[in-house]
Amino acid sequence: MKKISLILAIIFLGQFLQSCYDDFDEMNVSPNNAEEVSPNYLLSYVISKTSMQFYGLMNEHTDIAGTLQYTQRGTEFNAANQNCYQWGKGSWNAYYDILRTNQLMYELGEKENNQFFMAASLIMKSFTFGLMADLFGDCPYSEALQASTSVLFPKFDAQKDVYEGVLTDLKTASGLLEGLDSKLSVLPSSDLLYGGDRDKWIKFANSLRLRYCLRLHNKKEELSINTVSEFKDAATKVFGSNADNATLVLLGLSDENSAVGGPVRSSNKPYAFKPGKPLVDYLKARNDPRLQRWVNPVERKWDFNASEETTVNYTDIFGDTYQMTIFPTDDTSLDTSVYVGLPIGYDNLEFLGNYNRGDGIRDYPDERSAYISYLTPIYFENSNDFVNPSLITYAEVEFILAEAALLGDYGVSNVEDHYKNGIRASMNQYKILSEAQGFDFDVFYSQPTVSYSSSSITNKHELIMTQKWIALWLQAESWFDWRRTGYPDFEPAANPAFGPALPLRLAYPEPFADPQYVEKYEEAVSKLEKTGFVPSNQSNDHSYSKTWLLQDTNKPY
Repeated sequence: MKKISLILAIIFLGQFLQSCYDDFDEMNVSPNNAEEVSPNYLLSYVISKTSMQFYGLMNEHTDIAGTLQYTQRGTEFNAANQNCYQWGKGSWNAYYDILRTNQLMYELGEKENNQFFMAASLIMKSFTFGLMADLFGDCPYSEALQASTSVLFPKFDAQKDVYEGVLTDLKTASGLLEGLDSKLSVLPSSDLLYGGDRDKWIKFANSLRLRYCLRLHNKKEELSINTVSEFKDAATKVFGSNADNATLVLLGLSDENSAVGGPVRSSNKPYAFKPGKPLVDYLKARNDPRLQRWVNPVERKWDFNASEETTVNYTDIFGDTYQMTIFPTDDTSLDTSVYVGLPIGYDNLEFLGNYNRGDGIRDYPDERSAYISYLTPIYFENSNDFVNPSLITYAEVEFILAEAALLGDYGVSNVEDHYKNGIRASMNQYKILSEAQGFDFDVFYSQPTVSYSSSSITNKHELIMTQKWIALWLQAESWFDWRRTGYPDFEPAANPAFGPALPLRLAYPEPFADPQYVEKYEEAVSKLEKTGFVPSNQSNDHSYSKTWLLQDTNKPY
């Protein structure tokens, strides 16, 4: 009996030790560092990070917004960066961080034979690499994201090759999606753009194809891809309404999902950022109600006809009411408008603080000038439908089609229809047609400075691109359009850092000291072409140098 008991005890002990060993193996795997995650989670990450990175590049506080004369900084601190194009080095670390996760999403999609994740990965990859080529020129592409195979310093691919790769991948993605059923193998809540709607992803891919085909218009003869044929193929299924916009809805709960001007990200309301005078004046001259969606009335208004100081309640076209004090004046140098923008390109504190003040009292901090308009309250909130970042919109697509019809060869007709649709889409995006009281779109459009067919502006290309600039308010695409076309014909900053012209690119990030990197970096820099605005003692790697895309085009200067 004792012998049997001893045997049983040994067996039990062995089982116990084996159990402990097995449990130890399981316990040794951290649940917080999973070796493999669902591509659903990766999709959410890639969409949100890409959208917020793009938003960080181009919102009302950015240098590019200042260059495009959407906004200006109304204080001395860092005003030169935004107002006068005193740009430093660019950075692409965040883009490559996103691309690494995106590559993992593609690999998992391939492993699971889930073509949706493969297609979505190709689309987001194309968006990001296309953007880096737009911003910098040549960049690591074909050898990028291969650190696991010991490629630590990838070559800089030619800008031309990156663009061709972008167009190829977008076409491939569209084809993958076309071959799928409408019900996708993705959690709708993970798809922060379209909730798993296959057709909208197809439109997204093809709309981006249109963007890049037109981006390459001036260089299409140098490409191995026929961008005219690509454009015609893509145009059969692109955005058809604002419901298709590639827009991320901001939640306003943390830095990572809040608007830049709200209390989550700005401890004090950023009154320092003012609307630019060219934008305000253009909209005022055409009685464009988008002005009142974006810009506040002044708190103190000058009036040639007033006889005494009067405080009134001013109600805008949307029914929002603002208190305004009217002051009499006979000083014709003052702007007596209800909406006053800040002139372009000043970094002098005295000028910025005193602009349009006349002999009025100055009882405010520099950034709170009561004689200049602020941006509307929607730009001081953590989230608002009107400030959600978009990667591409229906309005942009309609203006692309309008320009393509004007240029010819792209298989698009009816320039005016697309041009008019672009303006209407922009107004619908900001709920002008549904909320602007007493506004008649047809009356607005019939103005000689707006209508395409009866316009007093003979340069129709400039008309299209200028209205596109308005429609793409706070979108980087307007900068890329201006570089390619020279329109709108911006007046440079009053006090520019490098001469009377707008910058053309971001300078590369500060180079590593490793000789392998330096060699590749210097090769890329050698292919940049200095313009006359690059100081002779400075590198080609400058914001006023031309990349391949602009070389030999005489654009924009």
